[in-house]
Amino acid sequence: MGFDSINQNVFGLTALIVSLVALVTTVMQVLQQYFSSAEGYRRCAKSVMGEWALGTHRRLRAREFRVEVIFETPVIFVAAPTNKKGPIPDREIFYIDGTEDSYKKTRVLKEQEQKKADEAAISRVHTADDEKASWVTLLSTLQRSENESRVWDRNVRRSGHNPPQVQATTPAGAVNGPKHEITVGLQAKTRSWDFIPASITKPYATSAICHLVEITAMLGMYWKVFDSNVWNLRAEGNGLILTSTSIHGLGLMVVFTVTGKSEFKADRVIPANAVKDLAFGSVPNIFDDNDYLKQSDNQSLELVFGTSRLAISTLESIGCSAETLKWYEKDHRHIFSVAFEVIGMLGKVIRIRGSNFRMLPNPTDDHWLKAGNQKASWKITRLMQIFQTKLREHIDAEQYVDGHEIVTIEKEWAAIAQIGFKDEESLNLSTRERIHDALDKRTKFLLDLKQSEVLSVMVTHLTQVLKILQDQESTLNKIVLANKEEQLLDYYFYHIRREVVEHLDPKMKPPSKDMRDKRNTIWISLIYRMLCWLLLHDFNKADTQIVPHDLKGSRMPVFIG
Repeated sequence: MGFDSINQNVFGLTALIVSLVALVTTVMQVLQQYFSSAEGYRRCAKSVMGEWALGTHRRLRAREFRVEVIFETPVIFVAAPTNKKGPIPDREIFYIDGTEDSYKKTRVLKEQEQKKADEAAISRVHTADDEKASWVTLLSTLQRSENESRVWDRNVRRSGHNPPQVQATTPAGAVNGPKHEITVGLQAKTRSWDFIPASITKPYATSAICHLVEITAMLGMYWKVFDSNVWNLRAEGNGLILTSTSIHGLGLMVVFTVTGKSEFKADRVIPANAVKDLAFGSVPNIFDDNDYLKQSDNQSLELVFGTSRLAISTLESIGCSAETLKWYEKDHRHIFSVAFEVIGMLGKVIRIRGSNFRMLPNPTDDHWLKAGNQKASWKITRLMQIFQTKLREHIDAEQYVDGHEIVTIEKEWAAIAQIGFKDEESLNLSTRERIHDALDKRTKFLLDLKQSEVLSVMVTHLTQVLKILQDQESTLNKIVLANKEEQLLDYYFYHIRREVVEHLDPKMKPPSKDMRDKRNTIWISLIYRMLCWLLLHDFNKADTQIVPHDLKGSRMPVFIG
């Protein structure tokens, strides 16, 4: 083989190698551009979406010579745990209940696993994690709230604080635990990054404004700002913060952040259907019953206290005069707002049988002026104790005999008091069940009467209370720090009750003896029911109602970043 032949072979091989390198480089460039078309793939990583990143994949669009990014995020809502219909038709629903199975199905890491995956624990103060989508933290917090609260409730039920003689009277099934009426559910929604606005840098979850309000209440958060004109929202409480912003081309987006230690035990909101009403200022009432409303002359009522205007409309609907409404607008508070009296007298029992939870969203725009601890300046149990003392004096003075409703009330509470308790914070489950029974009996008694008779007594009571509150030198306006309960009940029992009982009938004539006795019984029943209701339910003193009532049930979409 000659020298020229060897050179030709070397040159040919070199040319081949260069060609191959050029080909590979070209192919790599083409593939790089091809795969770089998978916009958003890195934004759907596990560091951003947690376990939800397992649903992220790339789909080949051969005709368009590009890759589409497909991912899954949750649609979050509040419903009964037995509900089978979600926002997405024919898509499985997973409910958050704090169980291991629920953690797995909702793709949420358990707390210990989350600590390993993320150095910042949920229950500790930490700098906000800007990388992770906030809805991942929201789902984790919801799971923890359900787990912690259910464990606490179960431990209290089994703590052995219930006296044996009382356990026998506890309704069947009550000790086995409550049946939660509502919980947070979710469905997985498949999305394409192609339709995500350019200003969005993380995958978002979706919900509705009504569900968002309900979820914040369930987590122990309270609205500080709720401006629906410009959609400026801010909720705080229990170591959590929710803020909002408006995204062009999308709508209202909220961000959920953990800023401190959260606790989900005694202060957990009762998981009852009524939360869906209370969170918007509406209170389910005892007259809201189809069978009751079928009876002649009975009318439906709507108790709404979210704003002063709505509260005045509510009082007007139950029969308060224009003058009384003006008094309410001017002043309606003694040691607590008169609105809470109406709620206690006519509100449905929201507590769930077998449960120790008693916290509710405040449906009024008034603060509940009572500290939720043993150092409270006044207590419902003390009010009840004084009320029962005056009731016994009244029974002796009037010489009521066994069988009279007032005697029944006195004996009923005497049996409950024998169980022994310090205050409403320390009531055990058996005591709560007995008070629940007493509430149900008073409700039945009131519903067996004519609605007009009950409302007439109540309206007269409210009129007299609001009238005296207009006088700044009156007894109700000068209740001192000590013995608030006795001063209030003294005036109620010896002045307000007398005015109610002696109130002239519609024909401006003094009532008969039978009518006076009936009014007296109704008034005592309403006050007794109010105190029992307030023993089983509580509100956080930092909570007031500012959410517009017309948003109840609204499905306006909200995006969670």
